[in-house]
Amino acid sequence: MTGYTKVHVPSAGNEKVPYYIYLLEDENGIKSFKKSYEKYETGDEISPIKEINDKVKVGIVGTGLMGSQIAEHLILCRYETILKTREEKNEKMIFSRIEKNISKGLSETEVSQYLRYLSTTTDYSDFSDCDVVIDATTENLEVKREVFKILSNTCRDTTILATNSSSISIDYISIDTPKPENCIGMHFFNPVRKMDLVEIVVGEKTSKRTKDVIIKFAKDLGKIPIMVKSSPGFIVNRLLLPQINEAAKLLEEGVASKEDIDLATKLGLNHPMGPFELADFIGIDICVSILEVLSKELKNVTIKPVDILYEMVNEGKLGYKTKEGFYKY
Repeated sequence: MTGYTKVHVPSAGNEKVPYYIYLLEDENGIKSFKKSYEKYETGDEISPIKEINDKVKVGIVGTGLMGSQIAEHLILCRYETILKTREEKNEKMIFSRIEKNISKGLSETEVSQYLRYLSTTTDYSDFSDCDVVIDATTENLEVKREVFKILSNTCRDTTILATNSSSISIDYISIDTPKPENCIGMHFFNPVRKMDLVEIVVGEKTSKRTKDVIIKFAKDLGKIPIMVKSSPGFIVNRLLLPQINEAAKLLEEGVASKEDIDLATKLGLNHPMGPFELADFIGIDICVSILEVLSKELKNVTIKPVDILYEMVNEGKLGYKTKEGFYKY
C-alpha cells in the first residue's frame, strides 16, 4: 500500500463511516484502489480483493455519556445494537437524544434508516443472541462485576463480554464469570466518534479468539486498537490522571490560577487542552474514580484525589455535563 485517505462523510452506497481508500500497487506496477474499514499503514501488504465484513450483534449496558456515544457510533456503522436502560420510561428520552446527536449533516430519511439499527430494553434476556455485549456502566467494580455475572448467565457461551472501564482490571470484573476467556476490556475515548484510539485490555485468561474478534471489531468501527495487559488505568489514564491531580494540587496550594496552569500546559507542553479543561470534559467524578483506583492498586498515596476534587463532586460540579466544573459552560 502506497497511500490512503480516511473518509468521515457518508454518501450513497457508503453510509458506514469512517472508512479508508487505499492506493495499491502490485509487483508489475499496476495501481488499484481498495475500500476498507480496517486501518493499515503505508508499506503494508494488502490483498486487492474486496473484504467481507461479518456483522456482529452488539448489546450495551448503560445509557450514560459513554454508553450512548458507543451506541451512536455502532448504528452509524450499521451494527444492530441493543441498549439496556434501567427503566422503560427512559427509552423515549434515550432515542430522542441519540437521534439529535446523529442528525447533524444527515437527512431525516438517513437518520431514520440509522435508527432502525437501534433498540432498547430493560431486560438482560434480550442480549441472549448478541455476539458482543459492552458494559458501559459507572466506574464501580461491584456494579461491573454484577453486570458480568448476570450477562454470563444470560448470554450464549460464545458471547464476548467487553467492558468500557477506564481503569479497572478485567480480571477483577470477570472474577465471577464461568468463562473468563470470553472477557476483555474495550476502552473507548470521549468523544467516541472522533477519538480513533481503543485500548484493548487483555486479562490473564482472555482467549486468542476473544482478542482476535475484538481487534477486528474495533478496526471495522474505524478505530485503532492497541493491546494492553490488564493493569490499573491501562496506558492513557495512568499517564493522564496523575497530571490532572497534580494540577489540582498546584491550584489548591495557590501556586497559580487555573487559567495560567492550563495555559502553561498548552504552551509549555504543547498539549491541545489544559488539565482543568480536560478534567471538565472527562467529568470530575470520573477523574476521582480513576484516581482512587490508581492510588489503591498502585499503593501510591501521592495520586490520591486531592480535596478540591472531592469538594467539587459533593457540590455537583462535575464539569461540562453539569454546566460547571473548574469552568462554567
